[in-house]
Amino acid sequence: MVFLVASVLLLLGERMLPPLESRHLFVQYLFEAISAFGTVGLSMGATSNLNPAQKIAVIFLMFAGRVGPLTLAFSISRRVRKEGVKFAEESVMVG
Repeated sequence: MVFLVASVLLLLGERMLPPLESRHLFVQYLFEAISAFGTVGLSMGATSNLNPAQKIAVIFLMFAGRVGPLTLAFSISRRVRKEGVKFAEESVMVG
């Protein structure tokens, strides 16, 4: 889902092109999105031609890929703590 949204954002920032050229751009932008999320450092050369909004989308993908989707989701979610919860405690002997 993240790749689809990022690819659509990258494609929306581009001017209208003929179908054959836009198909090539779709493959390039999808590759850039997956590469940015995986933080592998690969590129098809489309990154230098991006406008500032598209670069921000790629930066967010790099950040989300580095931090991890699960960690990012936990940090964004709201923490709910119930008052009646009691956590177990144990003294552990070391040595």
